[in-house]
Amino acid sequence: MTEILFLSVLFGILSCDTVVAGQFMYSRPLIAGPIAGLLLGNPYVGFIAGLCVELIWIRVIPIGDSIPPDSTLTAVLASAAAAIAVRNYGIDNFSAVVLALAASVPCGIFFKMAEIKIRAANSNTADAVKVKIIRGDFASVDRETFYAVIRKFFISVFFFLMVYALVTALPGVYWRILTHTGGVEIIMRFIYILCFAQLFEMFLKWK
Repeated sequence: MTEILFLSVLFGILSCDTVVAGQFMYSRPLIAGPIAGLLLGNPYVGFIAGLCVELIWIRVIPIGDSIPPDSTLTAVLASAAAAIAVRNYGIDNFSAVVLALAASVPCGIFFKMAEIKIRAANSNTADAVKVKIIRGDFASVDRETFYAVIRKFFISVFFFLMVYALVTALPGVYWRILTHTGGVEIIMRFIYILCFAQLFEMFLKWK
């Protein structure tokens, strides 16, 4: 119970770092993943999961009102689920990461919808603040900014609690499927090749 609370608070803080507060880049999957893994005693799994998520969506850049899938949620959730699977079922790190990513990536895509709602609400609040400023209520800027951060934090915490419960509730047969069928090394190589191919293509376009 303590672990899930720590992880939820961690994701809430990192989620705020993406846009609404800080933007210190702690929310990047390559950093968020190992931190989540460290909380569960397996930073190596967190590093692998964070690296994969970072490369999977490296070409998805938020420009203007474009909102990409939530890579921070995916990294933290995949790292946590993989670390717990390794501890509970005794599977190897790579098998755990592959299966955790398969369950976490859809959650990151789904959280994008919640992020759109949050930003829409913030836009409406910004319009209301403009009216208040015209009326001389300059303190409303700090007040509404604080409320926006708190709102994002608690929505993120609540969402993480839900998806964490769902992913970690997957049966043992799911987590052991690659142990029985094999092919973990081939899958990981495919993921790495696919991710680095995207990175290479992106550099070519920049050039």
